[in-house]
Amino acid sequence: MDNERIIRKVKRLLALAKENKSDEEGQSAFMLAQRLMLENDINAAEIGDNEDVSDFITENNITIYKRLFWWERKLARIIADNFRVKMFYNRENYSGGIIKSAIMFYGLDKDLVLAKEMYLLAYEAVIFHSKVYIKSYYEDSGEKKNRYLTESLKTSYIRGFLEGIEQKFEEQISVLRNEFEILVLTPQKVIDAYKKRSEGFINYNLKIPAAKEDGAYANGYKKGNSIDFTKSTISENVEK
Repeated sequence: MDNERIIRKVKRLLALAKENKSDEEGQSAFMLAQRLMLENDINAAEIGDNEDVSDFITENNITIYKRLFWWERKLARIIADNFRVKMFYNRENYSGGIIKSAIMFYGLDKDLVLAKEMYLLAYEAVIFHSKVYIKSYYEDSGEKKNRYLTESLKTSYIRGFLEGIEQKFEEQISVLRNEFEILVLTPQKVIDAYKKRSEGFINYNLKIPAAKEDGAYANGYKKGNSIDFTKSTISENVEK
């Protein structure tokens, strides 16, 4: 597929993500668009969603405007802390008094590319492995499925998974930074610019639910800690 056709597909997906009333379907379209952009080295300027591409410091949303899950917020914070970008939430008002938020990354353009790719990889890993664990849990235990237990297993597993990822990044960060030629610290000009950008921001206290299923938490931690994102690649099995 040539770049022109890919760009058209990405634009359609982004339009679908913006217009879709379903958070889940909209986010799926958005993530697919991001994946195609990363796989084909398409930047925001080619899509036309970045008016000032000459600036070295920029910001970009990594989710659609939606009801954000606690683990999406936590994952974004982990990525931001390890990949030289700042993170904040942007809110929009919708009809009926509904307020939706998007997670934003802020920093040097080259760092945003890496941070977004890492978020995408980790996001898909969370979704995939939590589903696999829950499925295998019911198959192995023989317990009857119920919504409360499923949510409890999912929450506990994802908590462990994210803490495993966080620990893994602490161990691997020097390797990652060498590979992608980025420094340890967030650039001072990004810090200074973000200080001005964030004036008037309201602090958000993230409430993380308790991990009530010890086995699910332990399995999640082990899996999250075992994934090497320096060797991960975005799936090539995408319908083009």
